Amino acid sequence: MPAKIDEAVLEQRLTALEQAHSWSPRVVSKLETFIRTADDYDLFRVNPVQYGSSKAMSEAEAVDLFIYAAKVGLFEMDWNMLCAFCPQVVGSFRELEKVHSHFICPFCNAVNDIALDDYIQVTFTLSRQVRDNIFLHPESLSVEDYYLRYHFAKGFKVPEGLTPATLIALLTKMFIDIEAQQKRSFDFELPVGRFEVVDLSHKLMLALFVKGQDVDTQSTQIQLSDGKFHVLNRETGPRYVISGVARLAFRQAGEMPPGKHSVEIENRMDERGRFWILQYPPTFENTYFEYEPFLSGKRLLTTQTFRNLFRTQVIDETEGIAVNDLTYLFTDLKGSTQLYDTVGDGNAYFLVRQHFDTLSKVVAARSGVIVKTIGDAIMAAFEKPENGVAAAIEMIEELAAFNKTISHPLSLKIGIHRGRSIAVTLNDRLDYFGQNVNIAARIQSLADANEIYMSREMMDSPGVSDILKDHHVTPDQVQVKGVSEKLEVYRVTVK
Repeated sequence: MPAKIDEAVLEQRLTALEQAHSWSPRVVSKLETFIRTADDYDLFRVNPVQYGSSKAMSEAEAVDLFIYAAKVGLFEMDWNMLCAFCPQVVGSFRELEKVHSHFICPFCNAVNDIALDDYIQVTFTLSRQVRDNIFLHPESLSVEDYYLRYHFAKGFKVPEGLTPATLIALLTKMFIDIEAQQKRSFDFELPVGRFEVVDLSHKLMLALFVKGQDVDTQSTQIQLSDGKFHVLNRETGPRYVISGVARLAFRQAGEMPPGKHSVEIENRMDERGRFWILQYPPTFENTYFEYEPFLSGKRLLTTQTFRNLFRTQVIDETEGIAVNDLTYLFTDLKGSTQLYDTVGDGNAYFLVRQHFDTLSKVVAARSGVIVKTIGDAIMAAFEKPENGVAAAIEMIEELAAFNKTISHPLSLKIGIHRGRSIAVTLNDRLDYFGQNVNIAARIQSLADANEIYMSREMMDSPGVSDILKDHHVTPDQVQVKGVSEKLEVYRVTVK
């Protein structure tokens, strides 16, 4: 049966999308076909990177397409917190301020400290006002789809030789819905390992470590009541386990011997319980999960379109979210005080604004963002270091071209560094905080007119040496304020 679409709403929002930006040919018409013909799962948590690849679009345009589509109400943008050790979507939020980096996964009980680079994913779901979607009503899904398609992120990779389906089949004893006030019993042959009963509808997981000598027959009685598991005939309690690279913080764990086993689950709640029963082999160890390329939180925050259209999307002011690796670029105008004295405040301000426009175009063309302006200086951020270096060179070249049109030339000083920071909200704006940001600013202060100073970390980045091969590069070691050890820096003179 074809999906029911509200044609008036679809037409209005597609028109708004067409008018919002200058798109490549057929970009919007392809999106309309996708909306009309794709199944509900494909329209749920759409990965714009994969979408763009399938439609022969550049990644940048595909990301912009879905950002604009969210702005006009065609799609809803979701911030997904992924467990680093299993494919669980631990939280999915419409607002960035609800995202947090530290949590315990309700499915695998792994302790997580995630960053914007890796396990914070941004996806887009078609608005229910355009076309309803069964995945927006998870209670209506089968128990298998509830776990494997609603709770699991798309595009996760599994060890070589397996597929997601075969891996799940190896671990799964059964999926089962148990209705309110119902009781079910199951017989299992349990080997040594770890036996788990999961009910994500109530965010519950019971882990029973199977060890010791075989027992002919045994039973475990589990009651679901008051939103909790109550194990009637086994001692359970919190347990912390190191498994591979993960630290597992089981809220409810116990032990039992291997052998034939009867498990009784009684649901004393007034609503259905949704259970996944699993058995992990003793050799199982947690590893970091990997995914097909997706739109990370870091990538979105370094997209100028997002910064322009969603200025109210900010991080909770009481906390920050780690960024493992980002490139920070600072500029300043040399002799700006003299410029104001020479041409007056009004003319100087006009020139400074023109220079901001020039720099902004270069940053956007190199897939970066203007984080903030500071007087007549800017701070920009780039996901890829090579883009930051290319942007720095082009800034000086473009400003040289601009100088030919004015009577008082402007000279730019630039510093670049990369590394870890914390994404924060300062003055109602997304910003970055940390020592690596400070180092980038300090390096900039070393530069003279039309010079770029960069750190060793930048010079060692892939692709940077090729970008600099036609420019004069001079190494140096310097002491900068706030850094105890000397820094190895490189002065680049743009030819």
